[in-house]
Amino acid sequence: MVSKLIGALIAMVIGLALLPVVGDFADDLTGTGGQFEATTTGALIDLLPVIYVIILVAAGVGYVAVGRRK
Repeated sequence: MVSKLIGALIAMVIGLALLPVVGDFADDLTGTGGQFEATTTGALIDLLPVIYVIILVAAGVGYVAVGRRK
């Protein structure tokens, strides 16, 4: 159980360390001169960092929950 928790924690730390990269990518696409600057798709791309964090946390919780069943 502890090893699953530590593994999930390490994955979350690495994932959160990559969050600025995801944010910069979204900003490059939707910022001034970006490919999706004034489009409806740009509004969805702006949500990409939020979706990334939600999926990261859900994956960590799921990994620990499945590991607890065994």
